[in-house]
Amino acid sequence: MKRTHAAIFGYNEYSKQILKQIINIYREITLFVANSEEMNAAANDGLSAELFDLGDDWGTIEKRFDVRTLSVFCALGNDAENVFLTISLRSSFESVFIIALAQNHESMLKMKSAGADKVMPVLQIAANVIGDMITKPNVTHVLHDILYEDEGLGVMEVKIEHTSPLVGTYLYDTDFNTQFDLILLAMVDHERENSFSFAVEGHNHHIDADDVLVLMGDKQKLALFKQWARG
Repeated sequence: MKRTHAAIFGYNEYSKQILKQIINIYREITLFVANSEEMNAAANDGLSAELFDLGDDWGTIEKRFDVRTLSVFCALGNDAENVFLTISLRSSFESVFIIALAQNHESMLKMKSAGADKVMPVLQIAANVIGDMITKPNVTHVLHDILYEDEGLGVMEVKIEHTSPLVGTYLYDTDFNTQFDLILLAMVDHERENSFSFAVEGHNHHIDADDVLVLMGDKQKLALFKQWARG
């Protein structure tokens, strides 16, 4: 059965990006917030939200939605809350599709163990990364693959060695999408005291040894690129 409705729990920078990128995927999206501060923040952005409590018995969800058509995004402020929310929802609804946010690899494992169908590293939904790097309408297609279908997609950090053919070039000299079928997400600039810059910020960095590129794409293509980038 097609997933036509979505519920997002939490209102923060990550949930804002989730909302932005799934707006054309679901027929209806409901935002749930944990406190009045999040409620006011959503209202200031022109969004309506509903309060929830982690201790709820989820009767509201069962009454309002057909859980067979519902996707839930667990995007609360910290991983412990997202784990608890995931466990609670999974114990109540076997057929709901749960996508949980995780800050690191350890948290990803916890989310999966708690019953999440998919776990999203926060890097994958960081501000405008997907939306600005891929021209529409491919945005929703790629996000859909990440969330639902393609287990082969991944994110990889590639440290630039002294022997790399990228040393001495500029970031935008290389079309990562066309040449390698990968999406450049961000760069860690060694000369700028390891400052982290999203690719969408528009800085055409000079690539030096010990810089780090963060890319997303097919895992096999990521591995091939990493081998090539070593020189």
